[in-house]
Amino acid sequence: MKGAIVYKPDSKDLAEEVREFVNANGFHAEVVSKSKDLEQYDYIIVIGGDGTILRVLQSVKNCPPIFAINTGRVGLLTHCEPYEYKDVLIKALNSFEVEEFMRLSCVVDGNEVLALNEFAVLCSVPAKLVEMTVYVDDVKVESLRCDGMLVSTPIGSTAYALSTGGPIIDPYLNSILIVPVAPFKLGWKPWVVKDDRVIRLEFDRSVFIVADGQKRFKHEQSVEITKSNHPARFFKISHRLKRTVEKLRNIC
Repeated sequence: MKGAIVYKPDSKDLAEEVREFVNANGFHAEVVSKSKDLEQYDYIIVIGGDGTILRVLQSVKNCPPIFAINTGRVGLLTHCEPYEYKDVLIKALNSFEVEEFMRLSCVVDGNEVLALNEFAVLCSVPAKLVEMTVYVDDVKVESLRCDGMLVSTPIGSTAYALSTGGPIIDPYLNSILIVPVAPFKLGWKPWVVKDDRVIRLEFDRSVFIVADGQKRFKHEQSVEITKSNHPARFFKISHRLKRTVEKLRNIC
């Protein structure tokens, strides 16, 4: 098996250390550039924060299993901190147990775009409201003026959606979260729906569709967001929920 090591710019030394450690323990991994085709590898080691992981995921449709060492600020998606990576990483590589987390999909200009955390559909004009109508399986849920709308996964409920007043959802729950951004309407609450629902958003002016804060597209028509057939794949760790709770306590 061959692994790729991707790192954020300030973590180059750690990336080289991890490469030497992995190879010395009977596995093979190489440090690669961001432009490398990552789907050709059997696994990916990411050294960075949540943003680094999300950037990697934007470059892969069929996702090799990811193991992440946190050198960022929060690290909700990561497996461990730098001081403890050796034991956790070797255990993960030896067992090679993998878990999948849903990604969302939408089509923009004929191209499929994926998101692990959320799609943010935001007014393209700063300080202006957009009239947004939300449909779930062609059933009209609500029309309201707002800065935008978030359509999020359970994993993404602790990201942008959390800062807009959305609930924290168990990352293993099969659901989709819909959260307005700065709604100009009292009493409108986030919605949690089954993960096989089709979410359609209609709007009265152009918007930016932002995937995981990484890719941005200007769009003037309605957009449909669904569960993707291409989940994100991570090495399984028994304490993921505990780690998420501890990370949230540090930021909340």
